[in-house]
Amino acid sequence: MTLFVAMIDGGAKWVLMSSAADRSADASLQLSKELEALTTSPFGPVSVRTALSDPSFLDEFAGTGLYVEAFNEYGKPVGKSTNLGNAELVTTGLARWKPQVSPPGVSWGLLVANGQRSLIDWQTIRSGNRPEATVYIMQSLGPMDAILRNFRIFVLGGLVIALCFIALASISLARAALGPIAEITRAAGEISGEDLAKRLNWKRRPDELGALAQTFDDMLGRLEAAFARERRFIADASHELKTPLTVINANAQMLSRWGAQDEDIMRESLATIKNESAAMARVINAMLTLAKTENPETLSLERVNLRELVSDVGSALRHTAAAKGIALNVEADVDAAVRGEFGLLRQLVTNLTENAIKFTDQGAVTLGVVKDNGAATLIVRDTGAGIPADAVPHIFERFYRADPARSRAVDGTGLGLAVVNSIVRVHHGRIHVVSELGQGTTFTVDLPSQEGLAQDQSSE
Repeated sequence: MTLFVAMIDGGAKWVLMSSAADRSADASLQLSKELEALTTSPFGPVSVRTALSDPSFLDEFAGTGLYVEAFNEYGKPVGKSTNLGNAELVTTGLARWKPQVSPPGVSWGLLVANGQRSLIDWQTIRSGNRPEATVYIMQSLGPMDAILRNFRIFVLGGLVIALCFIALASISLARAALGPIAEITRAAGEISGEDLAKRLNWKRRPDELGALAQTFDDMLGRLEAAFARERRFIADASHELKTPLTVINANAQMLSRWGAQDEDIMRESLATIKNESAAMARVINAMLTLAKTENPETLSLERVNLRELVSDVGSALRHTAAAKGIALNVEADVDAAVRGEFGLLRQLVTNLTENAIKFTDQGAVTLGVVKDNGAATLIVRDTGAGIPADAVPHIFERFYRADPARSRAVDGTGLGLAVVNSIVRVHHGRIHVVSELGQGTTFTVDLPSQEGLAQDQSSE
């Protein structure tokens, strides 16, 4: 900024000094021409000293702020313009200065006297080789200096005004830019786990802050949904555990009062306690599995032959299916190796198979394994009652029951499919459901295959 002001000031000073020098140079040239014309006039030449001693002649080249005085070869005054009055031009102590363009034979200098600056040029008038006189032309630079002072005041004043305007504009822009951010910060500070319903709702703002606000609102929506699921999970888990605990407590009290006197009461109470304890264990095991799948780093991954795993689960649950009068078929003729935790993958197949058996009253449950495009696919198909279309998007939610009335009559925790979904997710797989009421349901699980399992096993 200082350099900019200095450049402007220097440029203005150069322009004014050049203008002053041009005026003095013009006067010097005109005086030289007039003297030459007088000394060579055909009507009678006039000597240089005679012409220069005539104030009216010198007044032709003087003017406002422009003074002329002639001196002989000995430095004595010969004549001067009338605007000098009784004053004499100072011809000593001059600071040398020269404009960019100067007439030949003209010398230049700057004079500072009484706080005033003057520009002086002088030339020697010769007659042949003999000097006749020296003519000094002085131009006062006071008006120029006054113009420069006013110009500097104008520039500095304009600069101050511009800086004030820039400062005000910067403050305004900063407030406009930071205001929305402050509002987002304030909104974030007001949010707690108990109230996630607050939104910014800047839908009509098309800039980056509008996109940030929309992302913020979307994040709040996801957090609200996640918190709602967690609260529902805690409530459902509390309910699922509270019921068997209540039953166990009631039967324990019954045993303490009448168990010693009545063997039937003792037998029934112990059976009930056993069943409810088993139900609680299933719920707790499912919750532990869900917690385990939330931390994939703790899994012990290995190569698992999905065909052998499905065959083992089919053999283990075939008796359960037969007890309901339905067939359990295994169609797994191809080796399909996946990388995962064996226990979780077995629970995945077991949960899907048990779920199919529970909700199939007649027909068959079929387990299949296929291998295609680098994926090992598990298929579990049943001929049960099917799932209502509006319930399909929710079946993997924790403790969700598509038909609560029927589910109470079916043994289960409400966490089986939630566990399945978590196991699939932690193994980077996908699960797909196709169901039709009265026709049955098909679960398809795609898992990344582990090629070369058979070769690696044989080499080991």
